[in-house]
This record gives sequence, structure tokens and C-alpha cells, in this order.
Amino acid sequence: MTTIERRRPEPSRLGRLARASALVALTAIPGAALAHSGGAGDGPATGLPIPPIPHGEMALVDERLDEIVALARRQAATDGQMRRLYNHYGVQFAYCLWGLAPGGVTREDSPFNPCAHAYLAAAKQLLVVMSREPASARPARAILGRLEARRRETPAASELCSSSGESFNTASLVRPSLSDVVRDPAVAVIGLGAMLVLAGGAAAARSLGPVSHRADPRPD
Repeated sequence: MTTIERRRPEPSRLGRLARASALVALTAIPGAALAHSGGAGDGPATGLPIPPIPHGEMALVDERLDEIVALARRQAATDGQMRRLYNHYGVQFAYCLWGLAPGGVTREDSPFNPCAHAYLAAAKQLLVVMSREPASARPARAILGRLEARRRETPAASELCSSSGESFNTASLVRPSLSDVVRDPAVAVIGLGAMLVLAGGAAAARSLGPVSHRADPRPD
């Protein structure tokens, strides 16, 4: 699978986490999210349909994700359909660990790739819907134009994977499988790195030794 070169730094992960946390604060998310398997979620397909997104196009949409979501946030305040799609994006983004999972967008074999397809497809659909609304048409079409320009100059944008033909729906959620997550090498490396950092911090703390507190000398 060809890697698409990004034209700008990745969006701030901390910023994404803060924004997504705010999005899902008012939404009841089951505590055992990762206990469910990937693929289409539990709900019946009675919500808003979301077209699939090619694997190669995901990185391009991800480049513009902050712009898309900022524009959608303003539009969702007054538009019921936009609000449903925007809220679905926020919950799906949270199920995919707010885009923080290593290789979720770029690796077809990542356990987070199907849910990355889902939230990026929702983001693209937000953009398409906004391009038809008078209040947001101009900025939305400008973003679509930049995406189309990147698509034309990026041959890998048309690449497909096993999730590229899957359409989505706001009534269903795509969740990573916990068993696949714990077996994923990239997740294991991150976990090992975290343990090494914690171990190093504990060793540094022990090397400092206990701090002695001596009473101030009293004058004679």
C-alpha cells in the first residue's frame, strides 16, 4: 500500500482529543466499546446513509479534518440533519480513539482501519452536505476543491482496501475488536514504550532517595 505524503503537519492530537471529548460528553457511549467486534454496528440502518471512502483518500480527508469539523460545528447548531451527522462523527471518532491509534488511517491491517474509514467517511459526508447549504456552501466547496486538487496529483488516492466498499449509516457504529487491538504490533510497541517510560521514571525517583526533613537549628 502506497504511503501518501502529507502536505502539512498532522492536526494536533491533543486538540483532537479535547474536541472529541466535548463532542461525546452529551452522548451515552457504552463502557465496553472495545469489547464489540468491528464492522457495522448494532443499530438498524434507519439513520442517514454515509457513502464509502477509498482507502487512499482517507489521508487526504484527514489532512483537512480540522477545517471540516470546525465548519460543521457552526452549521450543526442550526441544522437538524447536520447535527445528526456531526454527532455521529463525534461518537465514531471516539470509538476510533480520536484518531490517536497508530496506523489507523494508513494501515489496512490495523484493527482501527475500519473505524477510521467510518469517521473519515462521515467527515467527508459532512463536507458534501455543507456544500449544498447556503450558509456553508462557499467554504465547504473551497475545501472540496482543495481535496480534489490533492486527489488529482496523488495517484495513491484511488487505492482500495477491504473496507473501501463499505457504506455507513448514522444508526450504526464501527468498533475495533479488542482481541485484534491487543494483538496489533503497533499497539504493542506503544504499550512497551509507555512501560519503559514508567519504569524509567520509577528508577529515577528511587535514585533520588528519600528526602530527609531536618529540624531547623535552634539558637542557643
